[in-house]
Amino acid sequence: MSVKHRYLWLLLAISLPAYANECPDAPFRSSFLQPLASDLERPAQEWQAKLAGIAATGIETLYLQWSVYGDLDLSQDTGIGFLTGWLDQAHSSGLSVHLGLVADADFGTRITEPADALSAYLSDLRARSLAVAGRLDARIGGHPAFAGWYLPEEIDDRSWADAWQVDMLREHLRAQVETLARLSPAKTVSISTYVSGARSADQFEDLWRALWAAAPHLHLLLQDGAGVGALPRAEFNEYAQGINQIAAGQDRYWGMIVELFSQESGPPLDDAPFSATAAPIERVRQQLDAVAALTPGPDETIAFSVPEYLLDPTRPGQDELLSAYRRLYCRL
Repeated sequence: MSVKHRYLWLLLAISLPAYANECPDAPFRSSFLQPLASDLERPAQEWQAKLAGIAATGIETLYLQWSVYGDLDLSQDTGIGFLTGWLDQAHSSGLSVHLGLVADADFGTRITEPADALSAYLSDLRARSLAVAGRLDARIGGHPAFAGWYLPEEIDDRSWADAWQVDMLREHLRAQVETLARLSPAKTVSISTYVSGARSADQFEDLWRALWAAAPHLHLLLQDGAGVGALPRAEFNEYAQGINQIAAGQDRYWGMIVELFSQESGPPLDDAPFSATAAPIERVRQQLDAVAALTPGPDETIAFSVPEYLLDPTRPGQDELLSAYRRLYCRL
C-alpha cells in the first residue's frame, strides 16, 4: 500500500461523517451482502445510496460473503480498484466490513469425496483463499472500514460424520485462522454453520467443540435455517443452545444469522434455480424471540440479508416486510 493511500485512509478514519440511522431500535447491527461481478459496473452514486440506505436501517457491519466467486475476483486489479472505492463509501456511511475469501460453488459436493481427494481439495481451497487474503491485505489491509475476514465454506451437520473427516476439517480451519492471524493480527476471522437434522444436537455440539479447540479464536455464525425450513423451531433451538453453552463455557464468540427470506425453489426443495421471497414479519419476530430466549445468548445477531430482502424492491414481499419493520423499529 502506498504512503499516499495510507494517509488518505487515516484522514477517513479521523473524520467520519455523520450518517442517518433511522432505526435506533433495530434488532440487527450486522448483515450479509453477496457481491456479483455485475456490481462492479454499478455507478458510484448508486452504491453510495445503497450503502447509506443499509446504514439507515441500523446496520453497522457488513459481511461481504466472498471476494472470489464464479467470474468475480475482487483480489485482482479491476476488483481491487472497485473494492477500494467501495470501502471508502462503506466507511463514509459508518459501516465496517468483513471480507469473504474464496467461495466454491462445488464445495458441498467436493467435501463428500474420499480421504485423499478431500485432503487435496481442502489444501487447494485453503491455498487459494490465503493467496487472495495476501493480495487483499497488501492493497487494502489498512483501510479503516476493513474489520475482519470471513471464510465462505459453510460447515453443515451432515458431511463431517467420521473422525478422519473432522480431523481434516480441524487442520483446514486451524491453518487458515493461524495464517490470517499472522497476516493481519487485528482482524477477526468468521465462518458460518448450519444444521439439517442429519446428526443429533449432541453430535453437532461435539463437532464444534473439536473445531473450536483447533481454532479457538474463530467466530462462529450459526444460520437459523428459518428461510429453508429445514427443522422445526423447537428442534433447532436444541442445536443453538448447544453452541450457546460451549461459547459461554469456553469464552468463544458466536453469532446467530437470522434469515429474512422464505425459499420458494432450489435445493434442498427441488432441482430448480434458487428463488425466495421476503419473509413475513410475524415469522421474523418469532426468530428474534428465539434468539432473545438464549442465555447468555449470541454476541451478534446478523441478518441474511438486509440488502436483498429488506431493501431490494424487486423481491416479492419486500415492501410488506420493510413497511412492518419500519413501524416496529424505526422513526416514522
